[in-house]
Amino acid sequence: MKELNTVVEKAILSEKSLKIREMTNTYVFNVNKKANKKDIKDAIEKYLNVKVEVVNTMINRGKFRRVGKYTGKLPNFKKAYVKLKEGQRISALEA
Repeated sequence: MKELNTVVEKAILSEKSLKIREMTNTYVFNVNKKANKKDIKDAIEKYLNVKVEVVNTMINRGKFRRVGKYTGKLPNFKKAYVKLKEGQRISALEA
């Protein structure tokens, strides 16, 4: 994956991710399923101007949803846990 501007899709701002951010300085992002750890690290460092210590990724299965008698499945997605170096913060995500 060469285009770094398409790697990170959005930040995940749930209660669990905010608790992880406070405890371990780790941010959670939805990323492109084809992106690898090096691409994610390069994109975060380039566009958010921070230093990344480690990147952990996981692929989540889409949930099954039902509307009336019809069932469907949401798409799978990839999640990245990005730990920043000591003293680094992403000011755009601080609220």
